[in-house]
Formats: sequence, C-alpha cells, structure tokens
Amino acid sequence: MTEDFISAIERLMDREGVERGAWMTPVPGMRLLRHFGPAQPRHMTYRPALCVVAQGSKQVLVGDRTITYGHMQSLVVTVDVPVLGQIHEAAPDKPFLGVTLELDPDIILDVATRLEGVGAGAAGPDFGLMVKDMDASITGSLLRLMDAIGRPGAVEILYPAIMREIAYWLLTGPAGRQVARMVLPEGPSQRIARAIHHLRSCFDEPLRVSDLAAMAGMSPSTFHHHFRTLTSMSPLQYQKHLRLLDARRRMLADGDKAGVAAFAVGYESVSQFSREYARMFGAPPRRETQAARAGLPAGEAAA
Repeated sequence: MTEDFISAIERLMDREGVERGAWMTPVPGMRLLRHFGPAQPRHMTYRPALCVVAQGSKQVLVGDRTITYGHMQSLVVTVDVPVLGQIHEAAPDKPFLGVTLELDPDIILDVATRLEGVGAGAAGPDFGLMVKDMDASITGSLLRLMDAIGRPGAVEILYPAIMREIAYWLLTGPAGRQVARMVLPEGPSQRIARAIHHLRSCFDEPLRVSDLAAMAGMSPSTFHHHFRTLTSMSPLQYQKHLRLLDARRRMLADGDKAGVAAFAVGYESVSQFSREYARMFGAPPRRETQAARAGLPAGEAAA
C-alpha cells in the first residue's frame, strides 16, 4: 500500500503539471506536496490537520520543542499554533512527498459523540501535536480521497463518508484523546481553543492573560499552564509569533514599510519590532524581505 500511496501523489502532481511545491486539490482542505531537495525553514501557522509524509522527512519547531517525522508517518495537529517548518530529507531521485488534510471539527464531533469513553483520561490537555505511524486504515481512506479527484461529482459525494472513516480511525487510535478533546465541549482543550481563537482574531490588541483566562473559565495560573502544555509556548510568545508573521505578510504582499507594518500589528516601538523580527526570521525586516522576494537566504541579500 505504501507504493500505491507514493504513486498516487506523484501521478496527481504530474497530471496537474505541478513539478514541485504544494497543490491544493479539489478535496476540501487537502494539499499534496513534492520537493526535490531540502527546503529553507519557513514560519507558518498550523491548523488542525493530518500531515502525512509518504517519502522523505520533515522537521517542525514548536515553541521549545522539535518534532521530526518521516516515511509513512503523520503529524496529527489538534490546535492552531505558529511553527517553523522545514523539509528535512529530499533528493532529486527520491523527492519529499506529502499530504496535508485539514480536520473537519463538525465530522469529528459527530463521530466522537457516538464513541463511548473517547477523550477520557487525565483532566488537563495534552500537547497539540503528535507523531504516529501510518496504518493501513487511514492510508486506504486517503487513497480513496485521492482516487476521487478528477471524477465528476465524486469528491462532493464521497468526501463526508471518507472523512468520517478518517475521524473514526483517528479517534480510536493513539491520538484519539487529543483529537477528541479538540471538539468535545467544555473540556480544558476546547476552552483553551476558544481563547486561542480570540487571540488570533485580536492579536494586534494589547494582551491581558487574565482576560483570556476568564474567557476560558480558568485562573490565570491554570490557564497559563494549560496553554503552554497545548502549544509549547506562553500566550505572549504566541501573540508575538502571530504579530511577526502578519507583519511579514504585510511587507511582502502589500509592500508596507517596516514601521507601518509594526504599528499595524500592535507594536508601539519600531526598534523593538525590528529586534524581535530579526530574532525570529534571522535578519532585520528590510534585509529579510528583500531576500524573500529574491528567493535567497537572508544572509545573501543586500543590506
């Protein structure tokens, strides 16, 4: 089945004329990826998803944790979290191949409520990212989703049923507790997720951890502890990542100057913004964005 899985990804990428990079398929939330060499680390925000490596390996830095997963392994993501991701292993004759499928919370909730004891265990949340080996059940489900691509009407008809299969296998597998707690109401993980949603919507505003804690129905110390457990970073670190990612987007996509971008995302000091930007992206704003536009490492861009 492994060879079938690899062949399906390459066949679809070839058919669509996507030599390298990512292709967003007609399946809701499904992307296929192919790279012929290691890629530069890239800051991004992960959403709840099943991220599968069919060939090669990938490394993800989340807060103070480093996660590496490779051939026929998956990363199950159950929380919105900023990460630094990198294709770690790829070669011209053996490219990195992967599939990312966003998790559908409504389908997962429906399946979870039908399963007895799912999500049971310790009261607090677990870390929101987990590596697991691929099994034949989920691999087969993903193959059927990919097989539906290009068949008129097939994706729309088959997607809900196959996603229910994937939800079932995830909920009854090693990551079941984390996946269930992502959707079950009033659990600590779901209450933290509500606060994270607010933080993502209002990251440019002053942050009061006590307000986020009240939103989650927790004391500030309990909230801080659960937030760090789930995301591997503090609320302030999380906010800073969101601000810097959005500032970079503004400078690259909209052409904003560093000062304009800094104030737009909530910074009151351009010098502080520049220091924190350089610490995160490896170079000051102007030099790093010039390098990104040129497709060069930041150290090779003109000052």
